[in-house]
Amino acid sequence: MNNDTLSFLLTWTPFLLQGFLWNVFIAVCAVGLGSLMGAGLAWLRVTRQGRTASIAERISTFFRGVPTLALIFYAVFVLPSEFVLPGSGTAVHVPQWIKAVIGLSAAPLSFTSESLVVAHRAWRRGDIGAALLFIPTWINVFLISFIASSASSLVGVSELVSRCNTVIAATGTSVMVPVYLYCSLYFVITSLVFTALIGRFKTSAFMARIAQKLTDTARP
Repeated sequence: MNNDTLSFLLTWTPFLLQGFLWNVFIAVCAVGLGSLMGAGLAWLRVTRQGRTASIAERISTFFRGVPTLALIFYAVFVLPSEFVLPGSGTAVHVPQWIKAVIGLSAAPLSFTSESLVVAHRAWRRGDIGAALLFIPTWINVFLISFIASSASSLVGVSELVSRCNTVIAATGTSVMVPVYLYCSLYFVITSLVFTALIGRFKTSAFMARIAQKLTDTARP
């Protein structure tokens, strides 16, 4: 990479960083929404029996098998672009990023539902360590959703990949390879950092203390 290319990339870095922050924001929102709904399904599965528990399990299984990209496009084309508040006549615009969040929330929903049920069973067996593995494993869901958030560029969200395309369109295809390689570094470095943090968190003294306290509490 020569000095001109490096200078070019540094010039566009603030613009690209704004898109990167959109990726992080969308991933956080998707994981938050999916985790809340998944926790609700898990609660139904462990506290209810019969038809209710069966429906909750089927919903979880269904969303585990549906491709994320398909759900994003489904949310974009099915959900309205705006709606009118009842009684006020005020039109509320629904931005594309909200639809992307809804589509991306399916994977965290399914994971949270399944993992909490497994953690609950491990807890009841007295295997506190296995139950607590839900926490670091759940962090992996954010990482997966963060990588998948790049698909939101296909539906008009101005995130990192979309802004890379904007830079290439504005300056020419000769910079396509450097721009995309530079873009990939954002995802690769973030993934490596998260992976290292997850590994340290699993073996940290904090996790050991929590496991010990919960084990002592669970003893009769």
